[in-house]
Amino acid sequence: MNIAETVKSFLKKYSLENQTLLVGFSGGYDSICLLDIIKNIGNPVIAIHLNHNWRGEESLRDEDFCRDFCEKRGITFYTETLSSDIPHTETAAREARYKFFLKCAEKYNAHAVLTAHNLDDLTETLLYRIIKGTGVNGLNGISEHRDIYYRPLLSVSREQIELYCKKNDLNAISDSSNLDTKYKRNFIRHKILPLIKEINGNYASALKNLATSAEETNELLDEYMSDKISKLGNSTKKFLELSTPAQN
Repeated sequence: MNIAETVKSFLKKYSLENQTLLVGFSGGYDSICLLDIIKNIGNPVIAIHLNHNWRGEESLRDEDFCRDFCEKRGITFYTETLSSDIPHTETAAREARYKFFLKCAEKYNAHAVLTAHNLDDLTETLLYRIIKGTGVNGLNGISEHRDIYYRPLLSVSREQIELYCKKNDLNAISDSSNLDTKYKRNFIRHKILPLIKEINGNYASALKNLATSAEETNELLDEYMSDKISKLGNSTKKFLELSTPAQN
C-alpha cells in the first residue's frame, strides 16, 4: 500500500486539496507519518499539539520534540498545556483534546482537522464497544469524517505506518503511558489482540468489514424508518401495527 497515495485520494474525496489543514500532532508514529505526507503533498498545514501535562518531564519532552520537528521543516506549530486539574482519564483527555482542536480551527479559520487514527485504532475501538455491549450503531466504529474532523489513515495499519516512517527516516517518540494496561485501550492492544490474532491473523480487516456492514445497515434502517414515519401520519392504528422494535 502506498500511504501517500491513500492520503491524496482521501483529500480529493473530501475536496480538501489546497485547503489549510490542521493536523493533530503528538510526535508518535501515526501523526508524524500523516504530517509528513500532508507537508509533502503541498497543502498549507499547521501542526497542533496538546500537552496533556500528565507525565511531567516526558510531556515537556514530547512538546519540545514536536516543536523542533516542525521548525526544521517549516511547519507552523501551535501548542497549549492542560491544567493539572484535568482528571487523568481517557474520557477527560479525549474531551479536552477535541475542545482544543475546535479552538485551533477557530483560531486559524480552518475547516478541517486531520487526526491520525488508523486501522488498529478502529479495531481496538470496535472490540471495546463489543465487550461493553454496544448495539448496531456502536459497530459503526470510527468515522473517517465527522463535522470538521477527518481521518485519512483509517484504512492503514500501524505496521504500515511504522514502515513508512522507517523508509523516510522519521524518528518518532514513544509515550510511556501507551504501555500501561490500566487503560482499557492498552489492555485490549497488548493483552487481547495477540490472542485474537491466533484465531484470525487478518482480524483487522474482518472487523473493518463488520464496521462497514454496520454503517450500511444503519443507513438502510434510517431510510426504512423515515419512510414508515412519513406514512404513519397521526394514525395510532398504523403505529400499533408496527413491530415492537419499530415502535421503540
